Amino acid sequence: STTTTWLPINDTAKSITWPDDWTATTIDGKRSAQFEHTLLITPDGVEALTGKIETSKLQFWEQDSEVHKGFWLGTSKAAKEREAEINRKVLEG
Repeated sequence: STTTTWLPINDTAKSITWPDDWTATTIDGKRSAQFEHTLLITPDGVEALTGKIETSKLQFWEQDSEVHKGFWLGTSKAAKEREAEINRKVLEG
């Protein structure tokens, strides 16, 4: 399973799709970012196969988030354990 998130980096969350039916941009033409994860479905949750490792750069939104601080690696027990270990090193480190 692949999930895609499109994030406008400005005040405008409205988008338009170009005639190629693939390219999306903000209506005002300002910057945006696209993130994608490949997820492994496990018996006890999901794991982000494209998740970060402890040498990955912590982005400002991961540092400043009031919803989920640090890296997100999934919902399975194994993913949450790896996430906690990596976030301890990255956030405190």
